[in-house]
Amino acid sequence: MKRMLSLILPALLLAALSACTLPGKPRQAVSYHVLTDPGPVARSLSPHAGTLLLREMEAAPFYQQTRLAFSRTPGTRGQYQFAQWSEPVPRRLNWLLRQRLEAAGVFRAVAPLGSGVHGDYQLNTRLIDFYHDASQIPGVALAVLEAELVRRDNAELVDRRIFVAQVPVDGFDASGAADALGRGANRVMDELVMWLGQAAIR
Repeated sequence: MKRMLSLILPALLLAALSACTLPGKPRQAVSYHVLTDPGPVARSLSPHAGTLLLREMEAAPFYQQTRLAFSRTPGTRGQYQFAQWSEPVPRRLNWLLRQRLEAAGVFRAVAPLGSGVHGDYQLNTRLIDFYHDASQIPGVALAVLEAELVRRDNAELVDRRIFVAQVPVDGFDASGAADALGRGANRVMDELVMWLGQAAIR
């Protein structure tokens, strides 16, 4: 009996160690998506005088992460496990918005708040929602952005607006969601730039 155990135990141990080193299913690779600007925008024919300072975009902690967000039931949010943005959405959108404002020439100059540049107006933005609504297949991408324009010399609120874009998702997956969210982001930025161009600045 002892001899049999002495032969069986090493064999079991060897089998266990071999099982630990056997390759399992390949781990799914994480895909990284980049929010991009579709191209040049029409330049304003009558830019506002003065310099616009752009404050960093605010967002709830949930949207400060890099994973793509989705929802399957109202009032809930989830995150794609293997799909991420290349950087946090608020930071990327803020950079894209500044590039677009400079290209459109809505103001004489645009600079980030805190850059040391003297500004006449300040644009505050907040990302309210940015997710794939997957309650129905294939779903829609929802982008909601709030903006307010403030005079810096007297802290007067010139105007405030909420911009909403709902874009159909072509494919029921992370790539389809990322593409639709990108189009939604560009749509709200288009509307924001147009709104600034028409702002009643005295």
